[in-house]
Amino acid sequence: MISPRRTLAGLALGFFATAGHTEVIVKDPWVAEAPPTAMVLAGFMTLENTDATERHLVRADAPGFDRVELHRSFEVDGVHRMERQDSINIPANGSVRLAPGGYHVMLIGVQEPKRDGDVIPLTLVFKNGEEMILSVPVKRREFMK
Repeated sequence: MISPRRTLAGLALGFFATAGHTEVIVKDPWVAEAPPTAMVLAGFMTLENTDATERHLVRADAPGFDRVELHRSFEVDGVHRMERQDSINIPANGSVRLAPGGYHVMLIGVQEPKRDGDVIPLTLVFKNGEEMILSVPVKRREFMK
């Protein structure tokens, strides 16, 4: 079976996305602006699952990057670490927040610098084969202003 693709348009303010029949709602996606020479960017959002069954984000893709991975940041004995994740589980009737210092989408091998206000097409792929295409804005982090 060919998995359906759902196209979601980002809004300048208050991005809120749904994907047709999928049970996952994406809220407030954004990619953190980095210095022009940075080779990696990080994407954040909240994934809400409105279904009674746990869902699993297993991959993300974006043009303009060498690869995209799911990651989790954490601290061990005062040392910041980052670990690639095979999936990010979204609990039944629950949510997971992708945020600085935790889960995030790592965009690796930036082919062209991204600035505040740019938009990155990001595809989320779930274990059941569903895909969501998001238009994710690049934003300057508050502490960078």
